[in-house]
Amino acid sequence: MEQIRIREGFQGQKQWVIPRNMLQQWASHPLLQSLVPTDIGYYPTAHYHYRERRKGVDEHILIFCVDGAGWCETGGERHTIKAGDALLIPRGTPHIYGASQTTPWTIHWVHFIGTEADFFIYHLSENEKVIPVDPQCHKAVIELFKQCYDSFVGGFVLYRLIYCTRILHHLLGQLFFNNSAFSPSQRTSRFHSLESTLTFLHQNIAQKLTLDEMAQHAGLSVSHFSHLFKQQTGHAPVDYFIHLKMQHACGLLSLTSKTIREIAYEIGYDDPYYFSRIFKRVMHVSPQQYRQSPPA
Repeated sequence: MEQIRIREGFQGQKQWVIPRNMLQQWASHPLLQSLVPTDIGYYPTAHYHYRERRKGVDEHILIFCVDGAGWCETGGERHTIKAGDALLIPRGTPHIYGASQTTPWTIHWVHFIGTEADFFIYHLSENEKVIPVDPQCHKAVIELFKQCYDSFVGGFVLYRLIYCTRILHHLLGQLFFNNSAFSPSQRTSRFHSLESTLTFLHQNIAQKLTLDEMAQHAGLSVSHFSHLFKQQTGHAPVDYFIHLKMQHACGLLSLTSKTIREIAYEIGYDDPYYFSRIFKRVMHVSPQQYRQSPPA
């Protein structure tokens, strides 16, 4: 007898899929570049729930199990997820997951992207996908998920998406930094070094950091550092740093009256024409066009 498998359509479910044309339209908004949800939902007692993505997806995935149980397979390993566990699947990771046949899970879930999204994922070791959640954090995360759902009741409009993004940031902060069952301070020294390097990049946005300098700060060889960085973020270190610079430039273009030359200098470019070429390559419009037609 063929096993029943269902992707969605559970009684009492909630599901919001942000229209991709809207995400693309608002992608350059300063408040939506570092972290933004793309899909979010709630599946109660999800009998026969099953998803298989052999190539992974472009977003990080968070599944929070509040009742019942489920499972996930990544990298040839099978993980059991029980009530009170959070499952985190980094973007681009092939995976299969589903509900327990005997005690199907009830889950809150969200897909999310952005440079700050990558920062949160840094706190996981390479094979770590399931993290425990303490009772106090458990309650807070459920409430924050509910607020995310409620934010879209009035429809998909820009200010609602920004509001949901701020809630999601709080939710992830609770999970990673206010969860006694999962302490970032107890992560391995290797990942502590990478976390420190991410902070280092943010703090030195005006500098011309080389790959050697980044690797040296992390305390790793260039090849090992580059491998870990690309594995965890999906970007090469130098490309990631360039994107950080361009995001900062977007904020300056939108929120200040500084000249293009001043902005270029502030993020480490002596030549404003070279800065403009890099900006257009990343943002698909020139700095002047971005300033004249900011996100709605």
